[in-house]
Amino acid sequence: MKKNFIYIILITLACQFSACGDFLDRTPTDFLTDDQVWNDEKMVQGVLANLYNNVPMNGSLDNDVNFSLIDDMMWCGLMNTDVETERNQMIAYAFDFLRYYDYKYIYKLNQSIEKLQVSTLSEENIKVFDGEFRFLRAYTYFEMARRMGGVPLITKTAVYTVGMDVTELQVARASEAEVYEFVYDECMAIKDNLAANNTVANVSQANKYAALALASRAMLYAGSISKYNAAMANPISSPLQSGVVGMTGTDPRGYYEKALSAAEEIINDGVFQLHNVNSADDFYKAVCIKAGNKEVIWSKDYSSGKFHSFSFANIAQSMNEDNDNGSDLCPTLGFVESFLPLSGGSGRLADKDASGKYIAYNDVSEIFENRDYRLKGTCLVPGQTFKGATLDILAGVAIYQSDGTYRLIEGSEANSTYQPADDHPNADGGRFVGKDGPLSRATYTNTGFNLRKYVDETTGSSARGQGSYIWWSYFRMGEIYLNAAEAAMELGQTGKALGYANAIRERAGFGANSWSASDLTIDNILHERRCELALEDHRFWDMKRLRKAHTLWNGVQSENTMLYALYPFRVIGGPDDGKYIFDRHVAYRFRAPRNFRIGNYYTSFETDVLNKNPKLVQNPNF
Repeated sequence: MKKNFIYIILITLACQFSACGDFLDRTPTDFLTDDQVWNDEKMVQGVLANLYNNVPMNGSLDNDVNFSLIDDMMWCGLMNTDVETERNQMIAYAFDFLRYYDYKYIYKLNQSIEKLQVSTLSEENIKVFDGEFRFLRAYTYFEMARRMGGVPLITKTAVYTVGMDVTELQVARASEAEVYEFVYDECMAIKDNLAANNTVANVSQANKYAALALASRAMLYAGSISKYNAAMANPISSPLQSGVVGMTGTDPRGYYEKALSAAEEIINDGVFQLHNVNSADDFYKAVCIKAGNKEVIWSKDYSSGKFHSFSFANIAQSMNEDNDNGSDLCPTLGFVESFLPLSGGSGRLADKDASGKYIAYNDVSEIFENRDYRLKGTCLVPGQTFKGATLDILAGVAIYQSDGTYRLIEGSEANSTYQPADDHPNADGGRFVGKDGPLSRATYTNTGFNLRKYVDETTGSSARGQGSYIWWSYFRMGEIYLNAAEAAMELGQTGKALGYANAIRERAGFGANSWSASDLTIDNILHERRCELALEDHRFWDMKRLRKAHTLWNGVQSENTMLYALYPFRVIGGPDDGKYIFDRHVAYRFRAPRNFRIGNYYTSFETDVLNKNPKLVQNPNF
């Protein structure tokens, strides 16, 4: 019996240091044969553990930097040249942006599926393991498709032998439609086999509803791409191979029907449910707290053996439990204003009145009151309490002038007082800059806001060496309801669409039946997804699949393309002495408008990949 690859041993060892739940609990000490691996349940679990740990992702709790690549989060962390340039001074999205093309991973999955077919494990175990490997393969093809379009669909291992014709191993790109349909078909074929995992702790393994969730998401993407690409003035297509991008000529209705059906099966079965939300704290718990959670369907889990440092990197300065850390990602003003007032109306915060005069508030928190619960469940705003501390945001003072205007003076040191100086004749010794800034440097918010979502409230979780065990959600019920709402709307099923959308809005504080039929627009659905699913890797892809990215992030300076901050100032003098006003401006460290070009809809293939496989064609617009 030939020896298996050494990576089998390595992944078994790696599993002991990962959040594997009931996964592998023993360590082999030598090379293992195929029989030893694939006929042993614990060994197969070890293989799976490693593959789960390498599921393709964009931003994650292990890599927070990528969350600052669009408009919701600004990079406020260390001012390293490369990070600062790529996040805050990016001229345009590169054509290889978020490229993912990993057939080594696909090979491992195909190999695992084939090895199981000759395993002596029980039929039930083989069915479940086979389902998990096929689920991971389907998820990987989905991740490649939403970046690259159609890619080669390879479902069997191939081995090169000396002297064979290498062209036999070269596979052309499948159409974009074929890849999405493969993902759906695989998920539907394996979903019932995965039901055995429905009770796995912390939903760290694929279960029936993860398969249905992937099926729903893939079909929603297919439907929207086929509909909205065709609606473009110049639909995207490939002149080199028909169908590999753009899904030209495909009927979106069937895709929407499948997206809705898969979502409704999850909803109607009731195994996973929307978490009951009556406050901002409840929304935070619905996403971040594991105990008793029925909302999260599939997660990347963490434990004492494998923790992450997301809280260490993103905790507000006054709440940290370490030093020289915090505030990597900070919510932008545009994102904060996407959370609407519960009483209705525009989300724009009232910093000035209609005449352009600053509006004075009694305290820094007043301007943020009575808004969508998800605002304070996702962000920390001035005056908000978290981890037993209050976010202390104050940018400086506003000196009242005789003509009724203000002279704004910003401070440069956190937790400072306004002391007399030659150019500060009105200094009163009062508060100048808050403990949390805002300041235009690392470890302090640059936007006036901090992050709450995925930041752990557990004592010690933001200290180096200890870290956090908060999970990251791949799929949860908030997305499923919004998938169902969008698909139903596109199918003209108004009653269903309203029911699903209003269920999400009701738990955000808007009350029952807050939307009527006239509110069912794709822009409003997108708005709900932005608020509900922040930091869950949806916003960028939603704008792509609906062909809105190139018009929203068009490279021209505007409130859509620039990242804005909101700074509070303490008033000195005049009728509003002692109150607070707010100044909005482009965040100081942010320099270049977001510029998403038509060529960014489909990521380029690497030249080396094209050279090795002449049957591949490059994506258009490069």
